[in-house]
Amino acid sequence: MLELLPQQLANGLALGSTYALVAMGLTLIFGVLLIPNFAHGEFYMLGAFITYALVASGLNFWLAMAAAVVLVTGIGWIVDRVVFQPIGSAPGHSAAQGSGLSMMISALAGSIILQQVATIIWGTEARTIPAPMTGVIQTPYFTITALQLTVIGTLTAAWIAVWLVLHRSRLGLAIRATSQNRDAALLMGISMTQVRLATFGIGAALGAVAGALLGATFPIYPSMGVTPVLKAFVVLVIGGIGSLPGAIAGGLVLGMVEVMVAGYGASQFQDIGTFVILVAVLLIRPQGLFGRAQVER
Repeated sequence: MLELLPQQLANGLALGSTYALVAMGLTLIFGVLLIPNFAHGEFYMLGAFITYALVASGLNFWLAMAAAVVLVTGIGWIVDRVVFQPIGSAPGHSAAQGSGLSMMISALAGSIILQQVATIIWGTEARTIPAPMTGVIQTPYFTITALQLTVIGTLTAAWIAVWLVLHRSRLGLAIRATSQNRDAALLMGISMTQVRLATFGIGAALGAVAGALLGATFPIYPSMGVTPVLKAFVVLVIGGIGSLPGAIAGGLVLGMVEVMVAGYGASQFQDIGTFVILVAVLLIRPQGLFGRAQVER
């Protein structure tokens, strides 16, 4: 059994990298704008389908993925403008209230609408994106595909890019200030329009990248974003809500747990392992691995 451990770790790292990519976008939107965006899974789904459509028309996979990221970023802005902003700016709605039940219902409505649009365009038949690479790297201890390495490398590159934006730019300073104290940020003259555009744009783009890469590994279909977004919320709780390092750590932990349970137990218990680790984190460290405990004064 132990001889399989390196292979399981490699598989878990690749799967966890995908969860982390989805969770990074979700935690950025929630941490900055206090929006529980259940429609985030549809950014993942649309990234896969748009990449599929462009590759089917003859475009190179990487160019197709880049175009899908741009288009899904635009869709993310539209979703924010149509689904979330009207509720957040409604009379009597504060920023804190905007993250409540009404926002959640709007997000679920947006998710259903995007799924139905995808069904109308592409139908319900499962499809696959031709793999952009087929190489395999073999070592004495494990085997890993070139696509799995690409997913891991993409997570690393995405984290570096997002970190540089947040910590080495004026826009990033505005985003971090808004996440810490929205009212103070407004008093300092920070444009909420720019912050919303950047936050939703980055979040949607990360989801689209994850969908394009996973679409080359697993079948794609209009409701494919439901499970990843639920697991991304689990990742948020494990890593710490609003923490980007926590999103990465939580995604990797979740990927490892699922692969280990499926490999050493049975695949039907995979989701049980997910929620066991969730309950354990809530009992031992309710604020998550990288979250900060809030102190009321």
